[in-house]
Amino acid sequence: MLVELNIKDFAIIDSLAIGFGPGLNIFTGETGAGKSIIMDALSLILGDRASNEIIREGSDEAQVEALFDVSASRAKGLDSVLSEAGINSSDELVVKRVVQRAGRNRIYINGALATLVTLTEVGRRLIDIYGQSEHQSLTRPEEHMELLDSFGTLGPMRSHMAGAYREYAAARKELDSLLQDSKNASDKRDLLAYQLKELSDAALKPGEEEVLKKDRERLQNAGRLGAVTEDAERAIYSDSGSITEKLGSISKALKDLSAIDPSLAGAAKSIEECLVSLEDTGAFLRDYCSSIEADPEALEAASDRLDLIGKLRKKHGVTLEELIAKKEALETELRLLDNIEFRAGEIEARVKTLKGKAEEAAAHLSEARKSAATELESLIENELTTLGMKGVVFEAAIDADAGHDGALRLTEKGFDRVSFFIATNKGEGLKPLARIASGGELSRIMLAMKSVMATGKVSTLIFDEIDTGVSGSIAQVVGLKLKEVSKGSQVLCITHLPQVAAFADRHFVVSKKTANARTVTTVAEAAGDERIGEISGMLGGLKVTDTTRKHAAELIEAAMGLSNKRKAPAKRPGATEGKG
Repeated sequence: MLVELNIKDFAIIDSLAIGFGPGLNIFTGETGAGKSIIMDALSLILGDRASNEIIREGSDEAQVEALFDVSASRAKGLDSVLSEAGINSSDELVVKRVVQRAGRNRIYINGALATLVTLTEVGRRLIDIYGQSEHQSLTRPEEHMELLDSFGTLGPMRSHMAGAYREYAAARKELDSLLQDSKNASDKRDLLAYQLKELSDAALKPGEEEVLKKDRERLQNAGRLGAVTEDAERAIYSDSGSITEKLGSISKALKDLSAIDPSLAGAAKSIEECLVSLEDTGAFLRDYCSSIEADPEALEAASDRLDLIGKLRKKHGVTLEELIAKKEALETELRLLDNIEFRAGEIEARVKTLKGKAEEAAAHLSEARKSAATELESLIENELTTLGMKGVVFEAAIDADAGHDGALRLTEKGFDRVSFFIATNKGEGLKPLARIASGGELSRIMLAMKSVMATGKVSTLIFDEIDTGVSGSIAQVVGLKLKEVSKGSQVLCITHLPQVAAFADRHFVVSKKTANARTVTTVAEAAGDERIGEISGMLGGLKVTDTTRKHAAELIEAAMGLSNKRKAPAKRPGATEGKG
């Protein structure tokens, strides 16, 4: 619940600290005193976007800070939101917004910088604000399904439905893509087959290009290679007076002399080893020379082959190795095209199975909605009866959404359309909520919905002038209903009706005064005689008499009596009770 709210330099608020309690917290005050400013500050804490226009004249920044007791809210997923944002959690939560005139706005949650997205996720788990502007949102048919599913705690079924639909939709998309490919398969197959034949006929081999380049260079220089190696072989071995012949004579002479001087033996051995190596080299050159001959046909073949590889590489813009890989890819793609009908049949069968599962999930969800709708209808009618609308009929209509062909239109939310209808007077036909003309009736309908749907789902409910268009005995009934709601969740309520204010557990008076030539909004808690005086003013206007004070005291006493007689609303199975 909301424990404390601190506001500084916000609109016409200089500095303000308000401590809240459990139960029903009522705000009263003259029109224009600043009650709406307090609601604006709370909205800022809950994630509304900020404008520097809210900063008090003469100040550089505005600050709004709120302390929450979140011991009851942590079970509603608050801890996971904070953890995902890297924020420490505990039983207390402090939210702070700083809005600067220079345009820099900052958000702090438990002292850590946070994003607006995180603040919004945190805020919706703590407080639900209902004001006159929410009439429009609650009367929009597109929101009725969300309200019904929230009331019926159908979140897990919705998640299952969404998962089943996404699987079906993905398979359907794959099938559609495959069928589209099938239409273009003929032309595509011809192109792929041509490209594959071209690469297959080329019979490319890894590393072939480098080998061919070396072969071509050798064939281009065959004459020179033959002449040079022949001359070298003759000089080393074949000619009279060759190098090997001279070394042989030297080696023999040194070996003979080594008998006289053994120190020459090493030199003789070295020359002998060189002679053996040179004889091997000469033999290699002789064989190489005899193998080298001009081969124009081989040269032309190597050149043609290199030209072919070069053209294919240029055409496809890849290397030789990538050409070989592309050939394999083309073979695979052609196999897939050739097998497309078989694949389409397989996927079509899978689509049918997944669609069946999605439709089954949608049917279960629809049945759960119908069950929840029956319960909601009964609860709303009972609530409206207690709010003075006897004989009212409320209906949560659930229809299957189908196309012109009668086929159900599946979405992640199932195949239902949900619309709320109401007949406010006996004998009248049901009409959409959006067509309710009376502001008083609409206020009571919305209070009934909030009583049924919101109690226990968040720790704090805020009603901003929920009593618009209500007066007399119905105003007392509205006050009693707010009191009952406050037994399940903390309630903050702005009201102009003394009958409603009489039910307050804590009563705050908002007023406006002038100090140092500046207008300032103040908030003071009224208790005892002060509270009687405030309600007397609401009853009698400018002139407060003993009669109006007596009437105010009677209103408060009557409210206490009614509150003690009525019990808190029964908690629905599966609902959780907020800490108030």
